[in-house]
Amino acid sequence: MSVPTGIPVGEATVVGVPGAQAMASSSSAEDLSQLYNLGYPPGLVDALKQSSVRFPLRIWVVDNSGSMSSTDGQKLVKGAGGELRPVKCTRWAELQDTVIAASNIAVALNARTDFVLLNPRPEGQHFTVANNSDYNVTSGIPCDLNKMRTVMATPPGQGTPLTEAVQKIITMLSPVADKMNAHGQQAVVVLATDGLPNHADSFVHAVQELQRLPVWLIVRLCTNEANVVEYWDDIDKKLEAPIEVLDDVSGEAEEVRSKNKFLTYCPQLHSAREFGLQSKLFDLLDETTLIPTQAKELIEQLIGGEPLPEPELGMAAFTKALSNKLKTVPPVYDPISKKMKPWADIKALEKMINKDGGCVIS
Repeated sequence: MSVPTGIPVGEATVVGVPGAQAMASSSSAEDLSQLYNLGYPPGLVDALKQSSVRFPLRIWVVDNSGSMSSTDGQKLVKGAGGELRPVKCTRWAELQDTVIAASNIAVALNARTDFVLLNPRPEGQHFTVANNSDYNVTSGIPCDLNKMRTVMATPPGQGTPLTEAVQKIITMLSPVADKMNAHGQQAVVVLATDGLPNHADSFVHAVQELQRLPVWLIVRLCTNEANVVEYWDDIDKKLEAPIEVLDDVSGEAEEVRSKNKFLTYCPQLHSAREFGLQSKLFDLLDETTLIPTQAKELIEQLIGGEPLPEPELGMAAFTKALSNKLKTVPPVYDPISKKMKPWADIKALEKMINKDGGCVIS
């Protein structure tokens, strides 16, 4: 797929913020073409660029403990005909794909992203992709995509020292906290784990201390075990600031489908959320059914291009414009039907709007 025309590249929208000019100069059309070729539409790419200015640092805690060898994971692979198919795998293999997807975004945006393994390996423990930041934060071993693939190819083992990992991040971010607060910026911290910390009580205190810093905390669960899910739900209730808990793409797609059936919740959107894409509309996807104008705004944010007509002022004009917009981007993989689909189902959207939108002028 060629780079779409008419897309503003290399221009951040945040003025006077550290990293804005660096981001503007570093995200070239060639860099961003990597994301377009992976199926990220222009609107989502632009949202990721803006998010990388608001969140100039991303730090992942990567759980490589022994339990990650459990075989209840799932990943997507290409079949003989090029179609995507889900296959069973270890939790570690699933997380490998997750980390590489985040690394792809980091390289394309030249957005610093750190990966800290829970347990050290011969290759090291702390790795940094795209070390481009105005914040003087301790960096890890410089990595490109090939190096990250090598790191993630090392088998998991040992325990789950999450408390120690969180304390390390606190040490990294504390010296720049005042500067980040002054500029209205935060660091994204992603805890990608399948289990419980070695020391549960000290872990809660460590997370509470972490949240006193300018951070947005995401937990990427690599298991559906009920006791683990309940533990993290309980953690969320104990914290002053909310955390974003994400399942794998299939689990999140099921939750989104229960509220907003019209949206194809695909791997690209899921990877963007794991990377630290923050938007009120994305947060609402699995919480409530969007009202018509919100559904319109969501599609605009995802695909980009010209604004759509308001659906409540005329469904015919809205669906025609939406149909044309969907033709500008390739279909994406739907984890529920296991087929390639457009980003939005027009019939499902019409049904939702006619049901919840009240009187619609046709």
